[in-house]
Amino acid sequence: MSIVVGASPQHRQHFIEIQNNRVKIPTTLLYDVTTRWNSTLNMLERSVRLREFTKEWLQIYAEFTPLWSTPEEWRQIEYILAVLQPIRFWTLWMSKSRGVTIHRVFQVYQDIFDHLEMQISKLEGKRMQWKVDIREGLVKAKWKAASYYGKTESPRRLLFGIGTCLNPYCKLNLFREWDLDASRKTEYEKSYKKEFIAYYEVYYAPINNQAPDMSIPQSGLNSRSKHLYSSSHRAVILSEALAYIETDSEIEPPEPDPEATDPTREACPAGLSYEANILEWWKVNAGRFPILSGMARDILAVQGGSVEVERVFSMARDVIPYRHSRLKSSTI
Repeated sequence: MSIVVGASPQHRQHFIEIQNNRVKIPTTLLYDVTTRWNSTLNMLERSVRLREFTKEWLQIYAEFTPLWSTPEEWRQIEYILAVLQPIRFWTLWMSKSRGVTIHRVFQVYQDIFDHLEMQISKLEGKRMQWKVDIREGLVKAKWKAASYYGKTESPRRLLFGIGTCLNPYCKLNLFREWDLDASRKTEYEKSYKKEFIAYYEVYYAPINNQAPDMSIPQSGLNSRSKHLYSSSHRAVILSEALAYIETDSEIEPPEPDPEATDPTREACPAGLSYEANILEWWKVNAGRFPILSGMARDILAVQGGSVEVERVFSMARDVIPYRHSRLKSSTI
């Protein structure tokens, strides 16, 4: 249907005209682009949303009626959308270029695994072929997610773990849950707490005046917070990190009423989770944790994924194509 609706300007124009005065922004069906993330899901979602308009469009172009999906096929599409909606949400959330993402990488993976396992168990024993196919697809998706999760090992794991600890509304809670849910005895909370303290002590805690030549391994991050202090100052600053990580996590503030802050703002889409601004928390509490807040700025500035980097390279290819590869910076 997407192909025939977009086959000519007349087809598209009639499809838009059907929506006039009935929707805020008339639109058309989407194509499935293999190189674009969530392309198939977006195409199916748009087809369900425009289903009634497509049905009216077929009254004008009756020769394409055989392409119309059956009620059973529509039910399958709606089921697929319901299954993939949480994964789509987290994919888009991790792909954002503004805001902090590194602090929730482990939590996102856990939510995805929990969702996939729940859907796989629901389809266990189903005999309808399309449900069997969906279950097989979910099993493969779980293995694919596991392969990506395996890439979070060191050195990425260190930054992801520290980023999680720097979330004042979580701290060590996630790792504590891992210890409780594990079938065997684990020490995730203890090990990540130890890594957090060790990283702070090596790269951010002031150096003892008695050993100014002590070699400090390079982290690749900004270590501008390092200065020479006395050993007593070092103990005080180290207790700053301990005071933060050993206290209970902060209570997350409630979501503000969108109408109270902006009456013209539309309601958030269903499934959009609210998250407090942790950068604002570190800004407000910079007086309590002057050195640790600098570490938070450095670590939380790291993106949890490489989507934005890939996006920049794709845009650069449009600006500097192969035949214009020697353009000067002033020209660009």
